[in-house]
Amino acid sequence: MAAMSPSPASSQESRSYHDQSPGHDADASAEFDADDVPVEVLVKHLLAAKQSLSSMSLVLRAHDLAMHARRMHEESVVLSAQTAFLRHGISKQVRVLRQVRRGMTRAYDSGAREFNHLIRTLDAADIRLEKTIGMLRGQIVDAIFRPPGEDAKCLMDFVDEKSVDTMRNALKDSIRELQAAQTSFDHDLLRFDTDLRALNKTISAAASPSPSTSSSSPHQPMPHLLALLTNHSHDMGQHLASLTRHFDMCVTAVRSTEGGAALARRKAAEVTEGGDPVSISGVIAEQDDSDSHMAAALDSMDPRERAEIVQVVVQDSPEVDEVVAEIQGVLQRMEADFGALKEQADHIRAAYVATVAAFHVLEEIGQRLQSYVDAEVEFGQRWENEKDLIFVKLQEMDDLQLFYEGYASAYDSLLLEVERRRSVQEKIASAWRKAKETVDKLVEGDRKERNHFRQEIGEFLPTDLWIGMNGPMKKWEVISVDEEEGDVESSREPSTPTLQKVKAVVEARKERMR
Repeated sequence: MAAMSPSPASSQESRSYHDQSPGHDADASAEFDADDVPVEVLVKHLLAAKQSLSSMSLVLRAHDLAMHARRMHEESVVLSAQTAFLRHGISKQVRVLRQVRRGMTRAYDSGAREFNHLIRTLDAADIRLEKTIGMLRGQIVDAIFRPPGEDAKCLMDFVDEKSVDTMRNALKDSIRELQAAQTSFDHDLLRFDTDLRALNKTISAAASPSPSTSSSSPHQPMPHLLALLTNHSHDMGQHLASLTRHFDMCVTAVRSTEGGAALARRKAAEVTEGGDPVSISGVIAEQDDSDSHMAAALDSMDPRERAEIVQVVVQDSPEVDEVVAEIQGVLQRMEADFGALKEQADHIRAAYVATVAAFHVLEEIGQRLQSYVDAEVEFGQRWENEKDLIFVKLQEMDDLQLFYEGYASAYDSLLLEVERRRSVQEKIASAWRKAKETVDKLVEGDRKERNHFRQEIGEFLPTDLWIGMNGPMKKWEVISVDEEEGDVESSREPSTPTLQKVKAVVEARKERMR
């Protein structure tokens, strides 16, 4: 279409009736007779041209799409920069949070390992202590050490078991305190993990595909789509300008044709629903035109110029529908390109919104981060305090176990002490028997000498010369005496068991010790 096509060839054709030389214009006029074109045809072309101008709404829509796309592109550029900045900052903070979390995990795992080792150590110490206590309970005190008629007793009956129970209860309290510290710290770790999962979820939602890798248009980034929309809008404007020029030519052709204006008004009125006359581009309107006025208009136009205009109108009219269809087709492509661009812009906006949401979550975690750090410090302090107490109690348990072992060993030594004392008593008794035999011999000799003395010279001495001369000899006896009370134990139970009992106990003990 000479007046409408934006291509170089059609633009050259649209300027043909302006740029042709006079000789060429004469040849064209000679070949084409404008009077052969019925006025009805010209009016038909005029109405069709007027109808084609309704595509102006499509052009306006295209312009709106291009402007909207430009605004979305500008917004997307800003949002992309802000999103990248926020993500960079969030990534750095997330690394810090993960370092803090790893530190808390190390503290918790270290405490758990120490706790398990401590429990194993306590169990081993308690087993040793219980084994020693069991040995003391199984060792019945020999009856030779106890008063007659007393019930049998074990070695454990002579020590205070409350100290063992008190120590075990203290250890249980410390263990419960350690477990409470672990549980409290574990809850803090779970809350921290929940915060990190929420943050990772929002970050994953923010990690949407970039505009250049959108699934809807994988090879058309936003700048390219914006350029396409801008070019399409410009082309549609060119098409509309061509249709406008064609319409103006149609108006000129109709006005320069006798009866054309009246026919145009009548045809325009026929196509309206209300029957009101229409204004065709503000040029052909219902007015009171006289034949003389129309005749003057016809006389003022050069016949060759009119012929050229009519010729261009006739030649371009078949292309009007094609241009309108082209405008519609371009608008459809623009709608598709705009949809692709909008989808990418929506992705960018959604990524920005999700990134801002992740930033808000990060802010909330940051407000609680100090409490997590304090929880780690508190866990360490509680752990060290209770661990020191447990080690003190563990040392007490070991000392008590050693004391009980010494107690059991002392009982064995007690039996040996019994044997030693018995042996000493036997030696003393033997010594006293020998001394008594010697004393008895001396006493017997003394008796004989006294009798001999009385027989030889007793009758010559007065009895009152030595008052005790005829008195009996002093008697000597050896008896055992209690050192503490000073009482004679002639009628009491001996403090040292009898020989037969001691021998039996010592032999049995030696047999057990083997």
